[in-house]
Amino acid sequence: MTTSTNPMHYLENPPDWPAGYAAWLPSRLASIRSVGYTLVDLARRGLLDDEAVAHFTQQTLLADFAWRVLWVSDEKMPDAESLASQFQYAEGFLIFIHGWVGSGEIWEDLPALVLKRNPKLIALVPDVNGFGGTPFKPSLPPIDKCDPPANMRAIELWLDILGIRQTNYPHKRPFIFIGHSMGGASLFFLNSQNWHPRESGRIALAPALLLNDRQRQRLYKTLGTGIRISRLSDTIDHFVERIIAPRLIATLAGSGSSLRVRTQHKRVFDNTPEGVIAQTFAAMGQLEAQFDKGEWLDFVTFLGDQDVLVGLQPTLDLLLSINFKREQIRVVPGDHYFFSVGGAAEKHGRNRALVIEDILSMQTAMSSVLQG
Repeated sequence: MTTSTNPMHYLENPPDWPAGYAAWLPSRLASIRSVGYTLVDLARRGLLDDEAVAHFTQQTLLADFAWRVLWVSDEKMPDAESLASQFQYAEGFLIFIHGWVGSGEIWEDLPALVLKRNPKLIALVPDVNGFGGTPFKPSLPPIDKCDPPANMRAIELWLDILGIRQTNYPHKRPFIFIGHSMGGASLFFLNSQNWHPRESGRIALAPALLLNDRQRQRLYKTLGTGIRISRLSDTIDHFVERIIAPRLIATLAGSGSSLRVRTQHKRVFDNTPEGVIAQTFAAMGQLEAQFDKGEWLDFVTFLGDQDVLVGLQPTLDLLLSINFKREQIRVVPGDHYFFSVGGAAEKHGRNRALVIEDILSMQTAMSSVLQG
């Protein structure tokens, strides 16, 4: 990581847990380093507090929580000390939150592309509630543990455990949350009272916030009910697996997504208990919320003009009704994955460039206030 002669440190001491990565992960871009972690593994090795992890499990009903860390380094295999120091001196964190029936892999190279532009940042890419490396303990979890507010609560609890924010430390740095689909909807439920002014920023891509879209709410309720019923019958289960699932994945990913994204959605679908998938869809269909019509500071939303999963006009109407300013809303060409990186999705290059510029501009603006 490129640093000045006397870099500012944002933690009194570097955390211990970065040294406990479970695996090095491949990256397709030069100088980008990536490692993987899970809460349970770090607690088992004494690198995170057992009681804090147990509290997380009790609150979320998650059996574990997995994430990747990406940063820029010229060292091929940084040692534990240099890795930990990244967290002490980094000028900000980017937290990428995927959507339903996905994992952190759906972001492809987007986090790395942002870091290439600003090597002083670190990206955290979790798997969220029920998917990928973050399974629920029960195979049929309560709906209120599967919805966007629950996703956001889990993310904030996880960040508290990691100890990369010290609220009583004099120097602050921005945490910018980038969410897609259900992950984008989750950003609307961040507890702003837990954050200092200008410390948290949000960029929602195709947020599946269906509060005033009754047609789509009914669709997701029906999907959830159908998948839940399929668990009780081998015949129906076969129908869901062979007929419904492929069509669902195709719709979920959209024609604009890459083969890598579509493959990942199929893999997650195949490896996730049907009860989790059912409850997640049902949660989207019955989500209700009331928002204060205050100022949505450091918050930008992107919408695809051909997105069949997140309706453009209903979402625009909702955002304006809760006091989003028009300059905070970007409407771009494309469907649910208008930012996808690989394969035929290269046509989305301009959209990705806009997303990256908004992330970097937001981080710069927030940092100037926090450090000013």
